Amino acid sequence: MLDDAAGKPDFVTALNIRIGVKTVKRKVPPREDYTAQITARHAEEPIDHYFFMTYEIAQRRMWLLGGIDRVRFLKESRYYGAGEWVHPNYQIRQGHEIYNIEIAKLTSPTCWIAQVT
Repeated sequence: MLDDAAGKPDFVTALNIRIGVKTVKRKVPPREDYTAQITARHAEEPIDHYFFMTYEIAQRRMWLLGGIDRVRFLKESRYYGAGEWVHPNYQIRQGHEIYNIEIAKLTSPTCWIAQVT
């Protein structure tokens, strides 16, 4: 029998901090103007922090973007509803609403890991 991971933290630290990891695949390395996001329906899951990564497909390289606590993420992110455009190539579909934040607002991986361990 497989455990259902939906709605559960990806990791729980020794300090009992629940972490949700979010990864996006891209054809190119991350740029400073990129954003990180969660699906809106996941906003109320039992998570204390999010950690964002980008996987650069061609180079088979994982980029660690940074982390942020859930409360700050929801406060500083922008909600995009169905039909809204995030950018010219990305329109939000019904049922796929998101919260989106600039990666510059994330805490660097090194500083973030010190906060949660």
